[in-house]
Amino acid sequence: MITVLAYAMIIAFLVLLTKRKLTVFTALILVPVVFGVAACLVLDKDLFLILEWIKNGLFYSVNPQTKAVKMGVMSGLVLILFAILYFGVMLKAGLFDPLCIYFIKKAKGDPLKIALATVMVASMVTLDGDTTTTIVVCTSALLPLWKRMEMKLSYLAILITMPIGIFNQLPWGGPLVANATALGVEMGPLFAKILPGMLVAEIYVIIAAYLIGKRERARLKYDPADANLVTPEHIEEMVASVKNFEPDFKRPQYFLFNLALTVILVGMLIAGVAHGGVLFMVGAAIALAVNYGLEEQMELVRNCASDVLIPSLATFAAGAFTGILGSSGMSTAIAQSIINIIPQSIGLHMAPIYAVIAAPAICFLPQDAFYFGIAAIIAPVAGQLGISTEQTAVASMVGQAFRLASPVIPALYLLCERTEMNFVDYQKLFFIWTWPVLLIYLFMHTVTGAMPF
Repeated sequence: MITVLAYAMIIAFLVLLTKRKLTVFTALILVPVVFGVAACLVLDKDLFLILEWIKNGLFYSVNPQTKAVKMGVMSGLVLILFAILYFGVMLKAGLFDPLCIYFIKKAKGDPLKIALATVMVASMVTLDGDTTTTIVVCTSALLPLWKRMEMKLSYLAILITMPIGIFNQLPWGGPLVANATALGVEMGPLFAKILPGMLVAEIYVIIAAYLIGKRERARLKYDPADANLVTPEHIEEMVASVKNFEPDFKRPQYFLFNLALTVILVGMLIAGVAHGGVLFMVGAAIALAVNYGLEEQMELVRNCASDVLIPSLATFAAGAFTGILGSSGMSTAIAQSIINIIPQSIGLHMAPIYAVIAAPAICFLPQDAFYFGIAAIIAPVAGQLGISTEQTAVASMVGQAFRLASPVIPALYLLCERTEMNFVDYQKLFFIWTWPVLLIYLFMHTVTGAMPF
């Protein structure tokens, strides 16, 4: 009966999210609470035990047999809260402005340089982990140039989103936080395992931009003598769109300090010197104190509050879902039921098979629905086949190659509107250019040992 309840809970969670009947926050809490009550009745347990299960999901739980401690969502919550705050401060202080401006100026009127500049600008801006901000800044800065050169705006759209699809896997981005929280793994080591694949994928994206630029050169019959079509006035107009993005918070005089601080923090995060939440908490405090006065600090924190609050609430709520699912025995029941129907001959091969099959789910399901509703259930099944939870977490990230074609990302509709595209046409073009990224992840994660073949 517990197995039936577990499957029913997962299905109800997925349906309510995909049908937009509940928000992620309310679904992560209310759905498991309802089914947790049912589980208590079936198991003849005290209903107030549900509150203990939720506490386990929020903070930690101790296995009564092995005495092993399993951390709750609080660890991930601290990281996402302070990392989003830190990079929000860096973006508004203008840390990424010089590089964006450099690429805009270097591109001039060459379609090839414009395509490469677009990818580099998008790659820089998306380091703050926010898809909407990246789309707004990149289209504002680059759309006039693309229109003036009569380049295909459809290519602009995918050259903006391809880097986002890679760098949204950074430790302060939503996917890695949701994945690590749902599976109960540390984000630092998980990020270190997927980083080689991300870097190779970024190289591919740059190559794709080069190929697109060559296509546009041929289509437009570009000649270097035509570079004067883009005047210094036009370039300054595009540069201004970057400089004038929330100008009151710009701090160009502290650029070198902010750059050094960011490099040190990210380096310490990758090296595992300290918990990411601690690093970015200290980093955010230093960045605020150095760059701004007291009133400006408070204004900036309030300015970043909405960006921080939504993912933080979702992470808090995830504690209810994972706590009830795990402590009630439902996750174990589902795992055992799947083990009973999976041929044992699959063994370690389950990791890449799962990674490929999961890709469409990551694309078309809400992110939290996939990681908390599917990945969290697969992990214990994989464990019984000899695949560690961390390796399953790596496999769960592979499908992020296709995430930026998802119809559940509102910012993509803004992108399609600005680039004058139909969303379905955007999806088709995105898939055409990004399927190699999926193969790159599979290859690199296997070669580096992050995921068993």
